[in-house]
Amino acid sequence: MSGAAGRVGLVLVSHSRALAEATEALARQMTGESVAIACAAGAGDGGAELGTDATAIAAAIERVCGPAGAVVLMDLGSAILSAETALELVDPELGARTRLTGGPIVEGAVAAAVRAAAGGTVEQVAAEARRALEPKAAQLGEGERPAAAAADAADAGAPAVAVDVAIADPSGLHARPAAQLIARAAAFDAAITLENVTAGRGPVATSSLIALASLGARRGDVLRLRATGRQAAEAVAALAALVQREAPAGAAAAPATSGLATPVAPGVALGPLVRLVRVLPDIPETTVDDPASEAVRLRRALEIAAQDLGNALRGSDILEAHQALLCDPALVDEALSRIDRERCNAAWAFRLAIEAAAAIYRQLDDPYLRAREADVHDVGDAVVRALLGGAAATLPEGPPAVVVVDDLTPSEAARLDAARVLGVIDRRGGPTSHAAILLRAAGIPAVAGAAALVPDGGGARAGLDGATGEVWLDPDPETSAEIERRRTALRASRRPPGARDGRLRLACGREVELWANVAGPADARAAREAGALGVGLLRTEMLFLGRVDEPGEAEQAGLLAEIFAAFAGAPIVVRTLDAGGDKALPYLELDAETNPSLGVRGVRLSLARPAMLEAQLRAILVAGRGHDVRVLIPMVSTAAEVVAVRAALDRAHEALAAAGLPHLWPVATGIMVEVPSAALMAERLARQADFFSIGTNDLTQHTLAAERGHPRLHALSDPAHPAVLRLVRAVVEAGHAVGRPVSVCGEAAGDPGVAPLLVGLGITRLSMCASAFDAVEDALAGASFAELAAVAEEALAVDDAAAARAARAAARRPG
Repeated sequence: MSGAAGRVGLVLVSHSRALAEATEALARQMTGESVAIACAAGAGDGGAELGTDATAIAAAIERVCGPAGAVVLMDLGSAILSAETALELVDPELGARTRLTGGPIVEGAVAAAVRAAAGGTVEQVAAEARRALEPKAAQLGEGERPAAAAADAADAGAPAVAVDVAIADPSGLHARPAAQLIARAAAFDAAITLENVTAGRGPVATSSLIALASLGARRGDVLRLRATGRQAAEAVAALAALVQREAPAGAAAAPATSGLATPVAPGVALGPLVRLVRVLPDIPETTVDDPASEAVRLRRALEIAAQDLGNALRGSDILEAHQALLCDPALVDEALSRIDRERCNAAWAFRLAIEAAAAIYRQLDDPYLRAREADVHDVGDAVVRALLGGAAATLPEGPPAVVVVDDLTPSEAARLDAARVLGVIDRRGGPTSHAAILLRAAGIPAVAGAAALVPDGGGARAGLDGATGEVWLDPDPETSAEIERRRTALRASRRPPGARDGRLRLACGREVELWANVAGPADARAAREAGALGVGLLRTEMLFLGRVDEPGEAEQAGLLAEIFAAFAGAPIVVRTLDAGGDKALPYLELDAETNPSLGVRGVRLSLARPAMLEAQLRAILVAGRGHDVRVLIPMVSTAAEVVAVRAALDRAHEALAAAGLPHLWPVATGIMVEVPSAALMAERLARQADFFSIGTNDLTQHTLAAERGHPRLHALSDPAHPAVLRLVRAVVEAGHAVGRPVSVCGEAAGDPGVAPLLVGLGITRLSMCASAFDAVEDALAGASFAELAAVAEEALAVDDAAAARAARAAARRPG
């Protein structure tokens, strides 16, 4: 994925493919899969010949360059020319975020990867690569000792926490433990420095591998850790324990029982280690006499699988992807063809189609797309269970435990009970998988890519830190105590249930409201417990997806009433059905569209199916009796659409009144601002709408003409882009001019890097996944509206999203 996890990506350009791949492997020993690294090396077929290729370098830049940018390292002279040519071939926006560096390719790649994993900017990562030879030269007496790099690491005016510790590792603070220290330090909201008291070197920032190497720390040297900031005490305690941890005899690296995996979901876990139990029936490789009947069996199994996956993933946007796979001709038509042509039984035919599709994903270069292989297998397993019997994966009976699994699927992740699962160690998988997204939403700590750390045999106990990627297998008592201390400190830093009232107060006293996006009863209960002021977006798709028929009016009202009950007395914004396009409802038999995202979807589909729309509106009104429920119309482009839905709402009210059915009336009706026309016409639309809710996901997609999720367009999927921010400002100004509330309910509301910009533009209601509350509160802590407004103005005046985010980051730096 471009810029894995929002970090700077690396491109390794070498005349030798073997050298580039070995360098990548060395760098990944320090960082795991947390940094996107691409090799553009060699010439000819498969890079077998010595040489470099500008087009291959350009393709590599496109793969790894996300909003944070990319750094390119090269080996010999002509590689530089090829890299410079590659910059002329890529999109100018990508080129502007890409830096070519003269740092050594091997040492530079390791140093740059560690700095990128710690969240460094593209300039910082490039600088780290350039300085990579300094410690080696200084130790050999060939150059000056690297200058201390602590100038920007601590706030001289803030109270500091400091401790002196002796380094225990026999090899001193060498590359791997230094990389672990950097990764661990990056997890804390604190500015941290390290000084070698014994040698009189430092202090230096704990964000730089080169700076730490300059300390020349040997075993027994006394190191002084110093930190300022909100989590200074926790940071010093955790890093001191890391420095004092002794490697086993004869080992030059971290203990054999520990190592770094890929961070997936933050949090610390320690407990018994159990394996997720998967039991799939054997698939007979037999033929059938009646292909037509077997095809009917397969189609029925697809319907059952849709219901099964719908029950597991209900309320999740990931369900849409699974529904699309269940209808995908590459799977369904291929299986039906095998049944007809080769007389394969249905399970065998579908398994062959699944294996062919999975192989395509497995061979892709882009990690984001490669991660979709697990989705394909998830769908395949559900269909096989529907055909041959069997149950979904289960956990062994016993106390809460750390779960180890090979490639967790989305439906398995959705079924995990957070009360029984302390954490997840995925031996394969990755941070971009749909399972990873669900684990983060559920608040379950997780790491991935841990096969080398947790062998098939596993162990009796395990610990993990989902923020840093650290994994401990059968930790000793001292290490277990340190993990427990870390977990306790993390819990102490989180807001306890009931501590939040849904209102965040800026330093100036201005209030920002925190609302929740929910899709089902469980979401709603969790959001209420987390302290959400209200429901800013209730996605009603969960009532319609994962089914073979349309839900009845009474069924809809019953499910809605269960959700409304969780937020009794609080405001609830209910979005009417946002389906069509890529959110297929098989029972509606919609026409195939060339460009689904711009087709008959959202309010367009609802108005095209008036009976379905009015049935949903009646269900909302009946369930909403006694609640503060408001109706939200999706994908509005024109005022006429709002008028038409209001008329349908009037007819729903009149029908219920005529039938003598108690219901909510009147009801406030607002619109989602998801297309540029609605933002630009907000002043006119305010005459028809009672409130505005900005959906930044689609607004970004339509404004920048970049399909959301496209593997090569991640840089154009960032809601911090000034073009999107300008539209947000236009809506805020139009709404405030006539007293219409304006909120943001897209992913940007829960993004700590974007939420401050939105508040600076005048947004006072942010609706997000409840698990994002803490991060957003931290991002806004201590800021005044005047400060945020000034940063937002800066962000409006730059050229791209990366620069807009940098404006906010610069404003938060101490000093």
